[in-house]
Amino acid sequence: MDKLTKEFHSFLVNMRYNPEKVNDKVKHYMEHLLRLLSPADEEAVLHYYGILGHEQHSLMEIAHNRQQPEEVTMEEIDNALRRLAITPEWQMMKAMINKTIETNK
Repeated sequence: MDKLTKEFHSFLVNMRYNPEKVNDKVKHYMEHLLRLLSPADEEAVLHYYGILGHEQHSLMEIAHNRQQPEEVTMEEIDNALRRLAITPEWQMMKAMINKTIETNK
C-alpha cells in the first residue's frame, strides 16, 4: 500500500472504531465517494471496514460472497482504496477533516 492508500485506510479504520468522531457531513461525503466504485467493490469496502451502518465481515466472508479466493478479494479491496485515495473528492474531504481537527485543538 502506498502512502495515500494507507492514509485512506487509516481513516476508514478510525471511522469504524470511532464513528462518533466523524460528523454527518463527512459521512455524507463518504457515501458519495464510495459510489465512485462498482457496486460490488463498494459493498466489499463497506463490509470489510464495517462503516456507514454496515456490519463488518471477515475477508473470508467477503471472498466467499464474491466466489473468489481471499487473496484476490484483498487485492481488489486494496485497488478500490487506491482508486478512491487519489480522487480530488477524497483530497477535498481530507483537507476539510484536517481543518476540522485543527479547529478543535
